Amino acid sequence: MRSLKIFFAAVLMTATIAAADDLEVRFVQLDRDSDGFVALSEWTGGQETFGNLDRDGDAVITRDEFFTREVNLYRTREERFRELDADRDGRVSASEWKWGEKNMSVLDRNGDGFLSRQEFRCRQGGHTAQQAGGR
Repeated sequence: MRSLKIFFAAVLMTATIAAADDLEVRFVQLDRDSDGFVALSEWTGGQETFGNLDRDGDAVITRDEFFTREVNLYRTREERFRELDADRDGRVSASEWKWGEKNMSVLDRNGDGFLSRQEFRCRQGGHTAQQAGGR
């Protein structure tokens, strides 16, 4: 029984190392200009996924962000709204919005200069902030 547990632990460890190697290979493939970051222009996935991975909103995906992607891919829109609403007033102001005024104005349907939960959830035309015009 003990040898079986050791065997499964070894298999799991090997699979984990292989997965990390696969991620590194994938990151290098995505980083076409070899600058150590994956820009949106290099990204082959969806723009919403790019936005989820780019946790700090600097318009590039770092190795750390890429390797910890599972943490961010499955956040709900409500979780993302709460993260953006830094002052916890129930709305996202222009200073809290990290993708630029043009993108915010596309989502700000009532033109009050803030994004409500409803406006953030509904995203005009099904587009994400990145699709609305970049950062």
